[in-house]
Amino acid sequence: MNLEVRNIACGYAQRTVVRNISFGLDSGEVFSLLGANGSGKTTLFKAILGLLRPSEGSVLVDGEDIASWSRRQVARTFAYVPQAHTPPFPFSVRDVVLMARAAHLGIVESPGRNDRMIADASLETLGIAHLADAHYTEISGGERQLVLIARALAQRSHFLMMDEPTSNLDFGNQVRVLRHIKELAARGFGLLTTTHVPDHAFLCASRVAVLKDGRLLASGAPDDVLTEGSLGAAYGVALRIRLLEGGMRVCVPEMN
Repeated sequence: MNLEVRNIACGYAQRTVVRNISFGLDSGEVFSLLGANGSGKTTLFKAILGLLRPSEGSVLVDGEDIASWSRRQVARTFAYVPQAHTPPFPFSVRDVVLMARAAHLGIVESPGRNDRMIADASLETLGIAHLADAHYTEISGGERQLVLIARALAQRSHFLMMDEPTSNLDFGNQVRVLRHIKELAARGFGLLTTTHVPDHAFLCASRVAVLKDGRLLASGAPDDVLTEGSLGAAYGVALRIRLLEGGMRVCVPEMN
């Protein structure tokens, strides 16, 4: 499937936050959005998910404008992984993942055997099946992030929207989440992520876009777009891009 964001402008009340944003995402790709706090990344996510109505432009899936879609149709196409999530009740991990099946159930319908199998399979895919009966509120932050990704998988949507999926995670869990992102793209999902870490985009993104003040500063392949100039302009700091042995690029801030 193909997602196209075409000349989107949106915001809140009379304040426009993002303007003239265009890019595309195909199944099997990872597209990463980078930009400073307040640059419009989360607002853009809300517009794509239908939570904000664009004042200009459109969001299309396989050429069809999703503006008239029902919430159920949107949920069957897009799954959302937030930065953090703490439910008010100590649901089991399995029940948190099972909630994703609501997109495929009737108003008064309860999850059935097939829904539970899908939830358990999603936990297995992320390597956390052993947590199925644990209380979601009592597991670590890294484990919670994997549970949220498993929940998105159980939704059986075509596109996964991940808002800073590695935020607040230790180094080991960051690496594990990035590996899962690459694996999910290899399985045919289209993934749209936001990140503040250019190195993460170098590691797993097929294409990237850099936002500044609600506008698209640059878009394209990571090696072409994530330059000292574009990142310096986006974040307002001096930095250097270093090429490591084997062709890997890393971003190093200047501390002088």
